[in-house]
This record gives sequence, C-alpha cells and structure tokens, in this order.
Amino acid sequence: MSSVCIRIAGANGDGVESSGALLIKVASRNGFHVFGYRGYQSIIRGGHVWYQIRVSDRELHSHGERVDVLIALNQDSIKNQKSHLNDGAVVIYDPSNVNVKDLEGMNVRPVPIPILDIAVRISGDPIMRNVAAIGATLKFVGIDINAFRDVVTSMFLRKGQKVVDNNVAIATEAYNYQGVSTLFNMKGDGKQRFAVDGNTALSIGAFAGGCKFYAAYPMTPASGLLHWFAAHENKGVMFKQTEDEIAAINMAIGAANAGVRSMCGTSGGGFSLMVEAVGYAGMLEVPLVVVESQRTGPSTGLPTKTEQADLLFVMHASAGEFPRIVVAPRNIKECFTVGHEAFNLAEKYQCPVLVMLDLYLSEHMETVEGGFDLDSVKVDRGKLVLSNATGGRFKRYEITEDGISPRGVPGNPGTEFIAPSDEHNEYGDLISDAFSGLDDSVEMRKQMHSKRMRKIDTMLKNESKFYPDIENEGADYFFVTFGSTTEPAIDAIELLKAKGINVGLISFSYLMPLAKEKTAAILGGKKLINVECNYTGQLAQVIRLNTGIEIKNSILKYDGEAITGEEIAARAAELIKNFK
Repeated sequence: MSSVCIRIAGANGDGVESSGALLIKVASRNGFHVFGYRGYQSIIRGGHVWYQIRVSDRELHSHGERVDVLIALNQDSIKNQKSHLNDGAVVIYDPSNVNVKDLEGMNVRPVPIPILDIAVRISGDPIMRNVAAIGATLKFVGIDINAFRDVVTSMFLRKGQKVVDNNVAIATEAYNYQGVSTLFNMKGDGKQRFAVDGNTALSIGAFAGGCKFYAAYPMTPASGLLHWFAAHENKGVMFKQTEDEIAAINMAIGAANAGVRSMCGTSGGGFSLMVEAVGYAGMLEVPLVVVESQRTGPSTGLPTKTEQADLLFVMHASAGEFPRIVVAPRNIKECFTVGHEAFNLAEKYQCPVLVMLDLYLSEHMETVEGGFDLDSVKVDRGKLVLSNATGGRFKRYEITEDGISPRGVPGNPGTEFIAPSDEHNEYGDLISDAFSGLDDSVEMRKQMHSKRMRKIDTMLKNESKFYPDIENEGADYFFVTFGSTTEPAIDAIELLKAKGINVGLISFSYLMPLAKEKTAAILGGKKLINVECNYTGQLAQVIRLNTGIEIKNSILKYDGEAITGEEIAARAAELIKNFK
C-alpha cells in the first residue's frame, strides 16, 4: 500500500490528541509523509473524538477517506467508527472494556490486546494504554519499534529516564503481543520531516516577516495562533489576550498606526464584531492583517467543524468602499508564505489584508518537505517615511497617482498627522460635520475616495498573484477551488486519472482584488467543476460577478466534515457522466 489511514477513537480526556501527535512525530521523523486531522466536540470531557493519521511513502494532500487501522479506546468507538472502516481493516481494542459484536459480518480483523493491563502493570498509569495501542499499530504498519524509542527519548528525557523507559516498555510489549503482525509493511525513505498545522505555519511566517504584536480573543479554530504567540513572547513579540474581538482589532490598528507590524485573529462570529473596525482601518489606510479562520455558522454553528462559508462576508465586510486584499492559503506551506507576504502587501498598499483559513487548514497536521526557509523572507515597508524632508506640514494622505501616500510614524518630528475615522483632506483634517456638503469638501471627498480606490489598479498592475493558478492545461475537465479544498482536489485528480479521466486544477489563493481579464482567459472555454465547502457556491458567485462565466457543475459540502479526495472523485465521476 502507498498509504495507510490510522484512526484513534475515544472520548475527550482519553488522550486521543496527544496519542495522534505522538504517532505523527514517530512517522514524520522516520522517513514518512504524514497528514493528520481530528474530529472533536466543544466539551472538555466525554463525547466522542477521533484523530486520523495518514502515513505514506509519498506526498499527501488529505487525511483520507477509509480507515485501515482503528484504535478503539471505548465502546462508542466501535459504534461510531464502523462505517468508516476499509475492507480488511484492523481493529485494536481492549476486551476488558470493548466488545466487537457490532463488527460481525464485516470484512475486518478485530485484534484484542489488554492495553490497559499492560499500561498499569508497567507504569501504574491507565492513560498509558494509548502508548500500548500505538506500539501495536507500529507493528501492523511496519514501522520499527526503534523509531518509537528515538522519538520518545527526544520528547520525554527531560522528565526523567524512567518516563522514557516506561513508554518504550509499554509500546514494545504491545508491539510483540500475540496476534500482532506486520500487514501493511510501509517503507519510509529515512528522511526526517517537519510536521506542522496551518495556524503554526502562518504564525511562523508572520513572525519571520516582522510581526511584533498579536491581539486576539480566544475562538476556535483561530486559537492556535493565540497559543503560538503567547508561547513566543520572549522572542521579541508582544501578545495580548483581549476582553473581546472589538478590542483585539482596535489594539492591532493602534499598533499598526504606530509603525508596528500587527495582526489579530478570530473566526466568523468574532469577525462579525470586528467589521466596523475593518472599515476604520480602511479609512486610516493603516497596514493591518486580520486572520479569519472559518467554522460552520450561522451564529455559533458547529464550533469545532469546518466550512468555507465566510468568503462573500469577508470580501464585503464593513460600510462603504475601500481597497482590501483577501487571500486564502491552499496548504500548510502557503500558510507560512502568506504569513509574511500579508505584511508586505499591507504596508505597500496601506490597506487591510484579510487572511482566510478554516478549521481544516488551521488545525490539520502535515509534513512539509524541507521545512520553512526563514532566510528567504524579505521585508518591504512601502512608502514609510521617518522624516519630512520637504518641511512644512506633513501630507499623510497626499493625493498621488498610484493612490499610495507617504506613511509617517508618530513620534518622528515633521511627520505629525491626524488619523481620522471621518473623511478628511491630505493632512487628515476632517471635511465632515461642519464642512460636509460645501463645495471644497465635496471635491475633496471625490479626490480622496478616488485616491484610495486607485490602489486597486496599482495592485493589479504591480502584483502577479491576483488570478488563479492552472495545472494540467490540456485536461478534459477542471476542478475550480480556493483555499483548503485545493489539496483534496489534487488527491481526487490522481484517483480519477487511474480511471482514465483527465482532470486539471484551477485554484485561487488571492481572491480580492481579482484580475478579471486574466481570470476570464484562464477559465474561458473549459469544462469546469466547482468544489467548495459551503451551500451556495460562493467562489462560483465571485467568478460570475467578475468574469461573467457561470459554472454549472458544483461539488458542495456543508455538513461540517472535511471533504476528501475520494469524495470529490466519486461525485465528479457522476457529474462527468451527465456533464452540463
């Protein structure tokens, strides 16, 4: 097999996530490509949770569909997971607390192992049964137990040699337990790989790009950003957990106005509270970065499930018109790149940059070939001025041909200016209230608004990223994706290729502004299948609005579960039979 899907299932509090993370480290550090994703509920203990780890000898693009090895830590795991089992799947369970009657008649291999007894006998700690289950799983998959020993030593030696020895002894006993044998025989290339989630990748990219201030109120699935910055305050970045999302974005705006590269993050409900301040940043022309990691809505929706239903909301959030950049990274490596590119774009064009993730991209773990190249990160601060060489009063909002004015930083003599939320002249003086409607003010409003909006043309002229990428241009059909649906679509293309169906990919990362003519040229005349995780096909709406091209065939998923390559391939094959 080229890949094996392993799912650890139990209840919140059973150590499912930590077990999954340990298995990911063992595989990724020993020559394998790994893709991990978890399903969980918004409670601290109880319920039903799972962690799926897909291990392969080649690059992976999704967590996979069917489960080859199930570690069932409780009875609910049998009931809730049996529909996900592949033919011939191995089911590891402890007969002292789990029975497998529900699996009768299925083509699976139940393997009873007294994992609780092994754990308690060796360590005295029942939670260590997970380590026993991992040991057995390594044998079934064909990963040498020495790989486990090396990882545990690097992770836990600081806690003492006894902790390391207990982990190794428990895993080894289960590895060698009767009935446990190598079935899948995976072979890695011996190359150590770096496994990371999207939130961490974006945080590292932002930090490498000079982000010095991060403000947020905790909200799944953006909380991983908050955790990363909180853990790295001693590295030269300030972190602030605020009382609400309104405070978070306004603090970030204040820091950005003072010249600091600043970012805030939230999910859809929190972004709803930030909307007015997004317009405030647009009027101030302050270089602000906002991360919006989507989950299901409306309102609280499903707090721990994924969706892509905030696209139109983010693209049109706040009152009036003003330039903004909307970007949706398509994979973990692109999260890192966008993390630092967002700040360059925000400062070059003095506008908000809105980064759209979702729970799937924020939280799934993936090996990144070669890691992240921090030395390649370049900083472009745009028209930042630290002194007023011309003398006289500083024109912070000077009307320019490209729409971009010189940006001063408070505290530097000669660059003092007013930062208003109302319409203003080139110095920042208000033209609203007492001056509203007077001839000079009417003309100034027209000129100032035109100046800001000219930035869009400047962006499209200067940047080569505001249109989709295309792969396999000679294909018969094309998936159209944005953000996190792109990787599963790549898996689907490989599956369809095996069936003799030639499908290419047109994927969007930078969605606003959009180079309309270039986008139309890429999409025009092709047989398109839109793939999104929402009900209304929001990307297809954006495409039609900007190009006039209507995509009549769509694969839409909106149940909160992540879409898989297998699911896309199956539905695409049906669509192609009766293609419109």
